[in-house]
Amino acid sequence: MEKQHEMEIVEQAFTLLDKEELTDAIVDEVFGLLGKVFDEDCLKQIQWGFENGLTPEQVGVYAKSDFTREQMEQIRVGFENRLSLEQVSVYAKPKFTCGQMEAIRLGFENRLSMEQVSVYAKREFIEQQMHEIRVGFENGLSMEQVAVFVKPEFGWYQMQTIRRGFEADLSMEQVSVYAKPEFTGEQMRQIRLGFEKGLSMEQVEVFARQEFTDSQMEEIRLGFEHGLTPEQVSMY
Repeated sequence: MEKQHEMEIVEQAFTLLDKEELTDAIVDEVFGLLGKVFDEDCLKQIQWGFENGLTPEQVGVYAKSDFTREQMEQIRVGFENRLSLEQVSVYAKPKFTCGQMEAIRLGFENRLSMEQVSVYAKREFIEQQMHEIRVGFENGLSMEQVAVFVKPEFGWYQMQTIRRGFEADLSMEQVSVYAKPEFTGEQMRQIRLGFEKGLSMEQVEVFARQEFTDSQMEEIRLGFEHGLTPEQVSMY
């Protein structure tokens, strides 16, 4: 069925819902029309929306053949959880997977601002990356701190390690030592742990080098934490 024809059928069905008195016959006609466009699973999302008190305008946002059942669900749940049309419209786009939609929806439900959600509501971030950015804001990180790891080149675990550094009250200078794409998540973690354990910048810089594996970094870090001098550590 052509796209234009599908849209006309959906529009016809929703026009019937504008009648002041909705009889069982009209409702049956509406879902008969929608059944020509949507499969059974998608029809259930539309039905549940109406049953849970959504308006035709709200249901109309996701009653589109562009969306999968899972995407429809994220939009429906957003409205049911009292998100505004403006908020839902941020993620009610076919380009987002259902997982990405969920990450955006949860941000709004957890009272993040439009500005904060807009930082990660971008197609280039996978849902796990969105999660790390969202959690950073929810845990009170500033826009400046979050901006350090809001980069598609960082994997989600790298983002998490940077985020946890700020949450552990590391300074921007300290986090900047390891917030570099060339470090793996585990290498970043060893550098972060060094600072969290109270090592100085001079000590951490001894092992904050890409040529060291995360295991080698750990050995050097533990040496410093046990009171070894730079000369002693350099021997291994």
